[in-house]
Amino acid sequence: MAALTATAIAVLGFPVAQATSATAVTQGTAATAAIGSHGEVTGAVTDSSGKALAGASVVAGDYRATTDAQGHYTLTIPPGTYDMAAYGYGYKAKKVRGVVVDADGTVTTNFALDAVPHQTVTGKVTDGSGHGWPLYTKITINDVPGAPVFTDPFTGEYSVDLPEGNDYTLNFTSVYPGYKAVTKQVTVDNAAQTVNVAVPADAQEAKAPGYEVKRSGSTEPFDSTTDAPAGWTIVNADGTTGGWSFTDIGNRGNKTGGSGAFAMVDSDKIGASKKQDSSLITPVFDLTGNNSPQLEFDTDYKSFSNQTGNIDVTTDGGATWTNVWNRTTTLTGPAHVEVPLTDYAGKPGVQLRFHFTGSYGYWWELDNVFVGKRTYEPVNGGLVAGTVKDANTGDGVVGATVVNADSPQDKATTTATPDDPALGGSFYWMFTSKTGSHKFTASKSHYGDVDKTVDVAADTTNKADFGLKAGKLAFTSNSVDKTVGWGAKATQDLTVKNTGGAPASLTLGEQPGGFTQQVNGGAPLNLVEGDYSPLALSKGKTADAAPAANAAGDAWQPVANLPGAVQDNIGAVYDGKVYSGFGYTGSADSNALYALDPGAGTWTKLASAADTREGNPAHGFIGGKLYVVGGWGASGAPDAKLEVYDPASNSWSTKASSPKPYAGSGSAVLGGKLYVVGGCTSTCGTTDVTVYDPSSDSWSQIASYPEPIAWQSCGGIGGKLYCAGGNGGSSSTKHAYVYDPGADSWSPIADMPADLWGSAYGVGSGKLVISSGVVNNSSAITNQGFAFDPAAGSWSALPNANTSVYRVGAATGFYKIGGSLGSSTPPVSTVEMLPGYDQGSESSDVSWLSTSKDKVTLQPGESTTITVSLDSTVAEVTQPGDYTAVLTAQTDTPYSVANVGVKMHVNPPKDWGKYAGTVLGEDGKGGTMPLAGATIQINTSTTSYTLRTTKDGTYGLWFDSRLNPVKVIVSKDGYQPVTTTVKLAKGGTVTGNFTLKKVS
Repeated sequence: MAALTATAIAVLGFPVAQATSATAVTQGTAATAAIGSHGEVTGAVTDSSGKALAGASVVAGDYRATTDAQGHYTLTIPPGTYDMAAYGYGYKAKKVRGVVVDADGTVTTNFALDAVPHQTVTGKVTDGSGHGWPLYTKITINDVPGAPVFTDPFTGEYSVDLPEGNDYTLNFTSVYPGYKAVTKQVTVDNAAQTVNVAVPADAQEAKAPGYEVKRSGSTEPFDSTTDAPAGWTIVNADGTTGGWSFTDIGNRGNKTGGSGAFAMVDSDKIGASKKQDSSLITPVFDLTGNNSPQLEFDTDYKSFSNQTGNIDVTTDGGATWTNVWNRTTTLTGPAHVEVPLTDYAGKPGVQLRFHFTGSYGYWWELDNVFVGKRTYEPVNGGLVAGTVKDANTGDGVVGATVVNADSPQDKATTTATPDDPALGGSFYWMFTSKTGSHKFTASKSHYGDVDKTVDVAADTTNKADFGLKAGKLAFTSNSVDKTVGWGAKATQDLTVKNTGGAPASLTLGEQPGGFTQQVNGGAPLNLVEGDYSPLALSKGKTADAAPAANAAGDAWQPVANLPGAVQDNIGAVYDGKVYSGFGYTGSADSNALYALDPGAGTWTKLASAADTREGNPAHGFIGGKLYVVGGWGASGAPDAKLEVYDPASNSWSTKASSPKPYAGSGSAVLGGKLYVVGGCTSTCGTTDVTVYDPSSDSWSQIASYPEPIAWQSCGGIGGKLYCAGGNGGSSSTKHAYVYDPGADSWSPIADMPADLWGSAYGVGSGKLVISSGVVNNSSAITNQGFAFDPAAGSWSALPNANTSVYRVGAATGFYKIGGSLGSSTPPVSTVEMLPGYDQGSESSDVSWLSTSKDKVTLQPGESTTITVSLDSTVAEVTQPGDYTAVLTAQTDTPYSVANVGVKMHVNPPKDWGKYAGTVLGEDGKGGTMPLAGATIQINTSTTSYTLRTTKDGTYGLWFDSRLNPVKVIVSKDGYQPVTTTVKLAKGGTVTGNFTLKKVS
């Protein structure tokens, strides 16, 4: 609730305190007003029915408080007797006289305010420059709380209720471009009233729909390369060398946007120690009868510090000149300049001069000088506007295209309408000069096209709403859970149905592993302030601030540190291993590659790549191979070489080089292709997006990113590419977009809650997950994180990470690898993992899982049954227990389909038993610790088994109890081995716990 203005308070008979020595008290929180003893006034402000009024003001002398959400207030003020008052928007002010405040005492004063009667202000807003059509307009009212009011786009009508007895300022701003803002002063007394508004088009801006600029007058193209045109003269001041000419003495070429010859002063070519003070003067123009005269010209103006370019006007034959245009900075051509000559309308003897001064400056090129009448006139035609909605859900469809089939250049795209809920979430509009009956088509990827015949009338807004049909698929069950005997098989049926209004196709994929999502337990928020650069580490300032200590939570789990510190590195997961490579070590760029075995908790150095790279090169696993491209190379420029690592052979090879390499790009794998979005060269921020296809070893360029970007977070989910945040070079952004490969187009999605860049990112459990990075427009690094759910179209918070870093590697899992603390200290080797996000974006074969159908197409209302088969006879099933996987579902509809969780519980053979336990080791401090990677060798009379402990020191194995007894050897480097004999219990578990002593 907004307070009344000072004028309004005074009108109601209450003096307005100047509060020259008072301290404001807001939201019911007391503050000390002056040194010495004080008392308190507390209470509540309600309406006449007893409803609490939040945001009401309470004054006592020079002291003021604002009520909180419960209508409560507290004033801490010096002792004395006060006249108090309470007031709020839409209510009559009420006062209480003689409130006595004692030192250290408390007095309660409540107020019940009576509502002021409201009156309705209605009206119609229309175009005021010739068309007269209803104008879709946003209306704001000064000092009135609440959302803006909008006119109906199809009638121009609006209505607003306002408390009577006050003056109001109504501001009218057209939603359509090219119209001037209009302000109306309205006095609301004791009756309703009508306020109509005609909004004029801005003739100078010239962007209003349905209008065009018309010119009448002369244009000088300077076609001669030797002499001044008829009526034109060149006047050089004494001491001038060179000056205006029509010969391109410096061979600059016509940079103005014009063609052929042009007029030019080339101070740079004329040379050092020479001066120019040269004027190119037009003929005399008679502007009698011209009520809208205008000067226009094409130009290229390259500036230097001692150089000026001026345009002056005279009406007295050159006795006096008035400046109308001045240039002291570069204006790179082709540039078209328009200068209104409004002050010279109707005058007969008008002359202009283009006046250049400089000494060994640069140049001024001039072409196509027009002086004449410029009018802005309506074009025959009308507006077509409406909404496009989803026929299944009734929701607005943002990004749909509506085209006049008989005039394809007349088209529009629907946009969201968050401020105007009356439009149902989407709205489009267009001007068309094609009146009469025409076919319009609404379309968007994954929807069926819809045609509608619209009778377009001139000078009005013609309404045309569309409902787009699409298929909509859903499983009757989203889980498969079966118990399978050892060496047996089982099946379960799934039913999928199309409940939408158009055909729909479903493609099933397989992914190993399930997930248990972590939702709390993060560390406290940790911001490290500084000055953070997205450029190469040798070029950009990292930060001035020292890093703050990081606090640990229990959501993110520590993982074995990297063998060495690194930032700007890549991260990836394949076949259960975590990879980290390249980056900056704090002293040099790296080409090293490492792999982590999460079970053993150890990193292994792999074959190094040919090239060093920093700047988080684009990367991803495709078909079992790791592709890496871009990043700043040894030369300091982005590295175009595409290097490919094959884990099977532990070797690198090269493929087709990138046509547009960058560092700091967002990258992701989608549909078996590597997408590279934005990035940096010597500066950051580009709209380039390239795609590498391994099947053809070729690159292609796709639709540009909607804004220049680098260091953003990207991921492929459900057949689409999602990107969020990033740094455009001059500022960071919260903006996020989705790319549809079928339509080759980007569309906006909900903004990320923070302007993160240089973050850890990946895809996990069907979401784009992001953690840490630079925030607050490059002024701090954070440990915050967020997840975007395409199905919900919204963001949610992830637990805060344990470390605040940026320019950090990441991998599905969700792993955060290395990074920079943001100071001038070296990078870190820290690795941490947020469980619950181990399901990546790409499908892979699960040997024990199969389906009767991988792809189906269903008509509206049709359903089908898919049989899921589980097979424990495959070679990968070597132990009894729970095997989990996910059936991923991709559709050609606008909606996501929930994945199907699959669990196969395999029972052990009746003669088997389990041997399991924990291996500890002496920690050298009198205690013990779990030993990860310890070896447990189990020898029987016919075979042997070798196990390794996990990071918590545990191990376990089922095997045939008829092999009893067995010999067990437990060992680890640096510790004394232990040997024992074990006898398994059929169908049960025998525990074997060991504590190894350090080798002395």
